[in-house]
Amino acid sequence: MQDHAFPMRRLANRRHLARAVLVFEAVWRAIWPAWMVVGAMLCLALLNVLPMLGGWLHAGVLAVAGIAFIVLLTRGLLRMRLPDAAAVDRRLETQSGLRHRPLAVTMDQPAIADPFAEALWQAHKDRTLGAIRALRVGAPRPGLPARDRRGLRFALGLCVLAALAIANVDAPYRIAAALNPAMPVSAASPAVEMQAWITPPAYTGVAPIFLRKDGPVPPVPIGSHLTVNVSGSDATPALTLGEHAIAFKALDSGSFQADDELKRGGVLSVRSRGSVLGSWPLTIVADQPPKAAWGPHPGAREAEQRLRLPWEVSDDYGVTNLQAELRLADRPDAPPVIVPIPLPGGAPKEAHGVNEPDLTAHPWAGLPVIARLIARDAGNQTGASADVGLRLPERPFHNPIARALIAARKTLSQHPDDRTEALTILDGLLQQVEPFANDPGGYSVLSTIYYDLVRNHADAAVPESQDLMWQLALSLEEGQAARTARALEEARQRARDALQQAQHAPSDEARKKLEQRLEELKQAIDRHIAALLKQLLEHNDILQPDQNTLQLSNRDLDRMANEAQQAAREGRLDEAQRDMNQLEQLLDRLRSAHPASRNAEANSRRQQGRNQTSAVQEMIAREGGLLDRAQQRGAPDRPGDPNAERQADAKVQEALRRALGELMQEFSDLTGQVSPNLGDADQAMRDAQTALNQGNDAQAGAAQQG
Repeated sequence: MQDHAFPMRRLANRRHLARAVLVFEAVWRAIWPAWMVVGAMLCLALLNVLPMLGGWLHAGVLAVAGIAFIVLLTRGLLRMRLPDAAAVDRRLETQSGLRHRPLAVTMDQPAIADPFAEALWQAHKDRTLGAIRALRVGAPRPGLPARDRRGLRFALGLCVLAALAIANVDAPYRIAAALNPAMPVSAASPAVEMQAWITPPAYTGVAPIFLRKDGPVPPVPIGSHLTVNVSGSDATPALTLGEHAIAFKALDSGSFQADDELKRGGVLSVRSRGSVLGSWPLTIVADQPPKAAWGPHPGAREAEQRLRLPWEVSDDYGVTNLQAELRLADRPDAPPVIVPIPLPGGAPKEAHGVNEPDLTAHPWAGLPVIARLIARDAGNQTGASADVGLRLPERPFHNPIARALIAARKTLSQHPDDRTEALTILDGLLQQVEPFANDPGGYSVLSTIYYDLVRNHADAAVPESQDLMWQLALSLEEGQAARTARALEEARQRARDALQQAQHAPSDEARKKLEQRLEELKQAIDRHIAALLKQLLEHNDILQPDQNTLQLSNRDLDRMANEAQQAAREGRLDEAQRDMNQLEQLLDRLRSAHPASRNAEANSRRQQGRNQTSAVQEMIAREGGLLDRAQQRGAPDRPGDPNAERQADAKVQEALRRALGELMQEFSDLTGQVSPNLGDADQAMRDAQTALNQGNDAQAGAAQQG
């Protein structure tokens, strides 16, 4: 039994496959005439022929085609005959090349039902099935060549392929239009009119896009505004964008309007009473973020005090803002310094240039920073450049006290939480009384800085002290010309700001303001040079710049300022920028060429009088603070260490007494006599210092009050 079970199973599988092939051939012969109708209608639809026939004729052709399809399909299916078992075996025998119909053995039975006959018949069946090596079904052959002798099916297939190529991406829309005939409106009804347009965002600078029927539509920026107006319709039209429906609102009895913000693409279609008024495929283009990159050689040039920031930006619709972000290398988490960079033409799509800000007054001057450019477009998207390491340029100081102040200022920038190094430098300066022989006010400012850093532990104390250090360093370096130098720096900054504003938003008002700022800069230059010459004459000094510095004159500076002013007046802002940069370089060299401040013996008496008045007022205020602390230390619940506070106050009292001694000497030089009041004050300060060292707050307070 097991010997012939496998051939029988294989035969059964082949019979199933052969039956399926025969059924497929029968079905295909039955339905192919109906599919010829479908192919013909598909060609007409892809070639956009049906919508040209008009509403009624279009509908009639669809109706005839539908009826023909149903009739041909029904007739073919009714005439179809399913294969029986004999047909299945005959298919296998024919395809396998078997003669004498050997598969019939499996269906026949012996005429005599005895054991010998059945065994003999079974042996015959086994021998016959064993002789059949392979049964083949063969590929389906519906027999269409006999029914379509002219090969119309191939011609129709080629027509469909050609129509698909012609329709291209419009194929789905043409098929949809072919299945939806537009019926004509009654003669009494007004013609339906449609207007549709797309308004891109203002920042793109792209003109409005008007949608023409069956016309191409260029890519649309994201965020554009769609507006569709339909008039002459007695029913509310329908507007769809892909799968999203957009509602119309009625303007009057026959007019409608729809608006929407375009955020995604799709097929935009407008219909009214089943008629397609317009259909367009829309492609939405996303706004790309701007790109920012460094130009060649960013950083400070040798012997120059301006930071060179070369930049390059680009954006698909224009960059509206560019700035450089500087972070201190030693403290990357500290708030960055933001340097605005003006852009030519307002919002250029591509631009490059060089910005040269003056950061010599910043507390980070002379320290390494990490810089990057950040660009922003009108869509509030940002793009950043790669980080680069720079060292901020710093102003050279020739006065040793000024150099020490700048060094202390740097340490506070690097380690604001550790003031030890800065206090050590300041304490060393306080021990040097001789450099402040003619400047007691400067000594008083120095002591103020020191004790404020010692006692004021608030974060705000560091930047305040750094600002005082910078102002004191400038005063020591420049002497009488400090005021005009600061006025010149302020005029330079105002001129730079006015030039940036004129480049960013060109207008007559901006150009006039730039001319005014340049005129103010010229006047500030004249005043500063006059002050420098006066100081040099008073001190018997000669202006001698080093070998790397050009000889400067008031006439050269005036010429550069006049050229920049003339270029601004005529609207040549690029030339004004170039002239302004040259003028800035000359001013930097002028500042570098100024010789070291010498502690001259012949300062004007008027200036000394002002300094003495300021110093006396400062001493009175400091002495009052010492008196208050001496009186408060008597309170039993006062926090802190009284002995440590007394020692600190004793040092302050000693510094104040030394400063008073210098004032007494200056007063004697000015008036030829010693002030008795200042002498009494000196004795009282001496007594107060002694009492503090002995821990006697009551006696110290009495001396300070006297």
